[in-house]
Amino acid sequence: MANKKPAPRPVPKAKVAQAPPAPPVTPVFPFSFSIKLIIVALLSFVLYVDTLGNKYCLDDGIVIEKNRYVQQGFSGIGDIMTTDAYDSYYKEMNAGQQLSGGRYRPLSEVIFAIEHAAFAQSGGGPEKVRDGLQPIERFISRDNDDTTIAGIRHFFSVICFVLCVMVIFYFLSKYLFKKFKYGEDMAFLATILFAIHPIHTEVVANVKSLDEILSILFICLTFIFSLRFLDKNQPIDIIFGVVTFFLALLAKEYAVIMVFMIPMMFYILRKKTFVQNLMPCLYFWGIFIIYLFIRGHAVGFNGHVYTNEILDNPYLLASKTQKLGTELFVLFKYLWLLIVPYPLVSDYSYCQIPYQDLFSLPVIGTVILYGGIVGLGIWLFVKRNPLSFAVAFYLFNLAIVSNLFMDIGATMGERLIFHSSLGFVCLVAYGAFEAIKKMQLEQKRAVVFIFTSIVVIACGYETMARNLDWRSDVTLFTHDVTIGTNSIMLNGNAGARYIELAQETKDSIRKKHKLDTAIIYLRKSIYLHKKSAYVSSYLNLGDAYFEQQMPDSAEVYWKIVRKNYPSYPQLSNYFFLLGRQYMSLGSKMGGQRNYAGATKEMYKAINVDPNDAELWYNLGGAYFTWGKYDSAYYAWNRTLQINPNHAQAKQGLSALVPVKKKKD
Repeated sequence: MANKKPAPRPVPKAKVAQAPPAPPVTPVFPFSFSIKLIIVALLSFVLYVDTLGNKYCLDDGIVIEKNRYVQQGFSGIGDIMTTDAYDSYYKEMNAGQQLSGGRYRPLSEVIFAIEHAAFAQSGGGPEKVRDGLQPIERFISRDNDDTTIAGIRHFFSVICFVLCVMVIFYFLSKYLFKKFKYGEDMAFLATILFAIHPIHTEVVANVKSLDEILSILFICLTFIFSLRFLDKNQPIDIIFGVVTFFLALLAKEYAVIMVFMIPMMFYILRKKTFVQNLMPCLYFWGIFIIYLFIRGHAVGFNGHVYTNEILDNPYLLASKTQKLGTELFVLFKYLWLLIVPYPLVSDYSYCQIPYQDLFSLPVIGTVILYGGIVGLGIWLFVKRNPLSFAVAFYLFNLAIVSNLFMDIGATMGERLIFHSSLGFVCLVAYGAFEAIKKMQLEQKRAVVFIFTSIVVIACGYETMARNLDWRSDVTLFTHDVTIGTNSIMLNGNAGARYIELAQETKDSIRKKHKLDTAIIYLRKSIYLHKKSAYVSSYLNLGDAYFEQQMPDSAEVYWKIVRKNYPSYPQLSNYFFLLGRQYMSLGSKMGGQRNYAGATKEMYKAINVDPNDAELWYNLGGAYFTWGKYDSAYYAWNRTLQINPNHAQAKQGLSALVPVKKKKD
């Protein structure tokens, strides 16, 4: 048997040199994740803790104070879930739906109703009627409401904002910026910029804007849970994800962009193909369809509800090219306020922003600027760069409030940029770290510390100062009218507030000065309105003259309201008070034995309120004292026709019997 040759030994493969793992990046901000989370939370709370003493402002009157469904507590939740957010207000004003597209954002109103049930004092409810008059300005909130529950609601808004900021930091650091060098630092800086941005004061200081906070809070939670589901494939994550998505939809309409943003996020952050994206997205699209059914049943989908009220249809007097030009120009205004948030104002309605020609230089510049932003977003998306998500979040949310695709019933508003600002601060934070990437660590820390400190101090100061403006309707409107000088709403509300200040003033000279100031602002709001009748300002203008004991002038303006808006709630109360003021002046003249003047004022009173028995009775008294017994007899008979049980009129007629017999 032949000997076998030993098998050749295998040639060892050459060892491939493996690159050593990259050393951990030393963070620019020398804090742990937990410390950073605590810092952004504390910063958010400290900046807005002074709002806890604020009263209701602006739209709080419509959404909370005068919302019958909210005032009903738990029993009103059913109506809240099945009607427009302003349904109670429309019914009170005897008006149909005024704002385009409907407003279905029940989540915050349900919370307000629960707060009312839990904390409202017994005997609470709709506000006390001042001097027998119903509130008479367009956006109202009286200062006689329960300040305790107002403080609780402000506290809840601040806590929700703090939670919102914390969730944003978690999402940015653990997901969006995770693969960037210094990603956690970028997330930290972006979150700080978001927390301190002064343009957010309207959202946090105005209780009604809780819907904005809840919206972005649940949107970010949806992003987090959906990405966790992709990473861990745990059913609990997708359950939480669809629940938070549904809550985001109920908070405000912004969440509709999630239909596009969720698959985009999967594509960018997890490098998923279209097919891989499809299955997890089906859960969210299914919830979206359910939401559409609920919303359609509650408010419908009409995106073009037209009204002749220019405050709800700010482009009513604009040509098509002016409308488009102004809508584009507003996009620049939004971006500018994000960069330079000063000065801030609570209203940008007609005609605070003049109509812009479509081919004017500012509009052309805006088109070029946003064309560049869109192009940047597309380029980043093709490269699957996470920053494309920030660009898309900015643009998609801005598109919803731009009026370009759906009329929203307003030109612009600072609260409307709340969501888009998140995309903006992400880009700013990334740009800041790109600018210092070639510096040494200590240089980076020095530059970032100086930059962050300056921004925090400047923005923090403005934010806290702006919170003071939001202290009440009085402080807000009397301040903002000096900035938004051409705003109809600000002039009208400033006038109403000066009337309130006059009523609280005992000094007659100061009272007259405040009433004169009110008249100036109210007249300007009427002039700017350029329509047949700006109801609230005509009512308030009459009120100012009423306070000055000038019933003739008050009658002129209140009759304009009656002519143009005869169904205005409680309009008869105004003329009741006017008649009593004429009667008071007549009685004063009668005491001075000016009987001709007295009866003249009495007839003015009867002219504005002919069914008030007391006016006829006092007219009879004036004639009786004057010695015109036939006229007194007629007046007292008219009194009894209106009120057959009027004892004094019966006594007066009895007193006339011997006098008439003696005369006969």
